[in-house]
Amino acid sequence: MPVVLSAYLTQRLFRYDALSDHASAEEFRAILEAGWGRMYVLGLLLALLYYVPVINPLVPLLSGLAFAHFGLAQLRELRAKQ
Repeated sequence: MPVVLSAYLTQRLFRYDALSDHASAEEFRAILEAGWGRMYVLGLLLALLYYVPVINPLVPLLSGLAFAHFGLAQLRELRAKQ
């Protein structure tokens, strides 16, 4: 249960941080509708890294970078379709 909760909270926090400055409200909603499942899986994989003793201090930084890369790639893809 802690991994699932951590995955949910991680993706909720970092998806907003990654897209808040770059995407409009409509783009933000469209990205969330299209990629919510993939963002949750990314959060789940990153949440599992918190249990690796040597790298767990670096996981918040890695999470931020991963969600920024994923979110901005989704935004670029959405804008290319429009």
